Amino acid sequence: MVSLKKFAFFKTVDDGEKIAGELRAGKKQYDMVMESLGVSQCRAYVQKIEGKEYLFHFFESEGDVSFEGHPARHVYEFKLHEGDDLTGLDARGIIIGVADGMLDEYVRLHDEQPQIIHDLCYQNGFRKSSIFAFAIAPERYYLLQFVEYKGKEDPRLYEDPTYQEWLRVTGECQKPLPGEQFWKDMTLVYQYKKKSRGGKI
Repeated sequence: MVSLKKFAFFKTVDDGEKIAGELRAGKKQYDMVMESLGVSQCRAYVQKIEGKEYLFHFFESEGDVSFEGHPARHVYEFKLHEGDDLTGLDARGIIIGVADGMLDEYVRLHDEQPQIIHDLCYQNGFRKSSIFAFAIAPERYYLLQFVEYKGKEDPRLYEDPTYQEWLRVTGECQKPLPGEQFWKDMTLVYQYKKKSRGGKI
């Protein structure tokens, strides 16, 4: 199994729509750059936070990646399963705020995540998930989650008492963006994935 490193970078932008257009228009050129850097996967998203627009890049790579912007802190990685077929997965980039002073507790909960929570997420399609934390000001943190999944989520997951308790304790650490109840989907503006002969790990 190849162990890929995960990286996320963020920066403010003056015009997210313009940046999105440039990334889409220049996709072939950017794909060549990703290939030359040895990147396995890259996704870029835009999102407005507290009146400013941000551009987020997520990378998977066998080597280190240095990129324009500020690095986000990697705080959680979903355990891969030997032999999984990772072809044809759908992907999302989602964001949520962190309640005041609760980042360390959020990280602790994920460091000690019960196996049953992992299993429930896996049964509901999760195959890959990386969570990063970043601050837009001292002690004003947000979480980025880059998820890849297979199929559709079973709504019965949210009826499971164990999963409900997990959502309760992690929810105490979170602060949804204005007008949201939970994690918010960000706008995907660029995606690159290295061509491979097989998707199994």
